[in-house]
Amino acid sequence: MIEQALPTPTGVPNPPAEPLVDWLGLETQFRGKTRFVTGLADKALKNYRISVERLDSLAAGAGEYSEIAFIAHSIKGTAGSLKAARVHTLAAATDQAARLAEPECRALARELADLLEQLIAELEARVKG
Repeated sequence: MIEQALPTPTGVPNPPAEPLVDWLGLETQFRGKTRFVTGLADKALKNYRISVERLDSLAAGAGEYSEIAFIAHSIKGTAGSLKAARVHTLAAATDQAARLAEPECRALARELADLLEQLIAELEARVKG
């Protein structure tokens, strides 16, 4: 028996990516205050836009490991507050590697910048409603 691959359906959108923020958990934590949660997202956006630009530069070799650690530590804190577990975990790993002066902290900074870009898009969608 000859098996044939079925054609890929056209016009079917990609399934949505898993959200980086646990919005339900965050709204539950703040007792359903959706406007407050949206305000948190807006405040985080401002910091993350600056952080992603600096992480891009640091990942490319500019600056000291201590600056990577400082930025990653800050991201770790805000990501934890936003219930963005994947970002929090990667920021913690980046912070730790930079504090230990491990050269791979620059590659981790690159991954963190990329993940932050995704988080920024998610936060912007929340803020724009």
